[in-house]
Amino acid sequence: MYKLHLILKYLRKRRIAWVSLIAVTLCTTMVLVVISVMGGWLRMFRESFHGLTGDVIVHGDLQGFPHYEEMIAKLEALAGVKAAVPTIDTFGLINIIDRSRQGVRVIGYPLERIGEVNAFPRSLYRQYQQYVDASENPKLPREQRAEAKRLADEGAKKASWEKPYPPEVYKSILPRSKVPVENWNGMIVGVGVLGLHKDRNGNWPERDGVYSAWAKLTVLGIDAGQGIDLAGQKTEESYWIIDDSRTQIWQYDQNSVYIPFENLQRNLSMDAREEIDPDTKQVTKVPARTRELQVAAKPGANLQDVKARVRKVVDEVMALHDAEDLKQPKPPNLLTSERYPIKVETWEESQATFIAAIEKEKALITFLFGMISIVAIFLIFCIFYMIVVEKTKDIGIIKSVGATNAGVAGIFLGYGLAIGIVGAGLGLLFGYLIVHNINYLHEQMGRLLNIQIWNPEVYAFDTIPNTMASKEVTIILIVAMISAVLGAMVPAIRAARMQPVEALRWE
Repeated sequence: MYKLHLILKYLRKRRIAWVSLIAVTLCTTMVLVVISVMGGWLRMFRESFHGLTGDVIVHGDLQGFPHYEEMIAKLEALAGVKAAVPTIDTFGLINIIDRSRQGVRVIGYPLERIGEVNAFPRSLYRQYQQYVDASENPKLPREQRAEAKRLADEGAKKASWEKPYPPEVYKSILPRSKVPVENWNGMIVGVGVLGLHKDRNGNWPERDGVYSAWAKLTVLGIDAGQGIDLAGQKTEESYWIIDDSRTQIWQYDQNSVYIPFENLQRNLSMDAREEIDPDTKQVTKVPARTRELQVAAKPGANLQDVKARVRKVVDEVMALHDAEDLKQPKPPNLLTSERYPIKVETWEESQATFIAAIEKEKALITFLFGMISIVAIFLIFCIFYMIVVEKTKDIGIIKSVGATNAGVAGIFLGYGLAIGIVGAGLGLLFGYLIVHNINYLHEQMGRLLNIQIWNPEVYAFDTIPNTMASKEVTIILIVAMISAVLGAMVPAIRAARMQPVEALRWE
């Protein structure tokens, strides 16, 4: 009982010990903020990029690869595969209502199925996010919130290229057009392409007029076996903007547009067609091609096993068409598998270089800040050593009335533990406040000091991660308390070894 009494007394009245308490608090706060931001960045990267790529990816080169329909049929029959969907991406030039012209990344999605393999439908504002916002708005009636939640659940699973307005509206927008503008297909654009930015409160502006805007998209064809078809004419096609996407990945939101898969396939000359040999006049059927297959694994499936099965299916399909090439009267110089190299990898392997770089950076920064935090241990050691020297008389009195060496050591070790507990608790509080308000603090720094620390072009995301992982927080708090006890260890041993006679001889 006397130990607890003395620990609490010293904690309240020994103001010099407050310096060590502040040191533990600051070090804990610093490490928590750094680990939370770096760890959150890594988690956001994993979740966001995984959400746009599927579990296993079948890559082709610039010209793509054929026979993907056969691959999809075989893949979706596998035990561990949920779905497989083709996608194409290229680069193009977009002209939005003759006001904005810029180079963009063009992605072709079969939108009705893309939600089976990735989370792209959840990035759409009109078809998903506006219903989420409405379902969480306490000002709306309960029935309206329930209906909004139902629509959000539907939008999360399946999106469509359906235009938001009837044909008459589109005719009225371009009444002088000589083409049936109401038949133009829909296009989805990243919020950055539209020039939309958050306001000071972190809210996105209203999409006034966005979904009645038209855009003209220009791309170059891809000739099978030759790459970009520079000899061919560029392909221009007009679209109506039907939705905007916010994936939270800067590279996608800032310069990506999405159009129907079949449209982009046709514009790039990657659709199925017939070609006539100029020498033999023989008609050859050229199969449709895609640039990529995104494969979703079933819950609980091992991705490496799924990858191996996908690789096997791809090889089987290509080998089958290699055999058909050899049966032709005039076999081609290169077999199908040689003309169309294909790579199969998991989503983590496709991003392995970047993930490894982030993990190494996180480990390095953790180590550096951990080394800085060792200062707190030496500070506690120095302060406690001073307290032991100053309290020599008290130690002698305690030991003379029967306190054991372990009891005296326990006082100072408990004192160190108390400082560790209080300091870690305060560090957790300050760390939580900083991490959860870090984007607001960053905005204020930019506004007042004209400083931008978090550049979305470098860090890929438009916001700073503001979540704390409970496992990492627990480890940091335990280490902070252990460090405080270690700092008090040597002074505690010195106090325990002190003899009553030596302690009181000068009194």
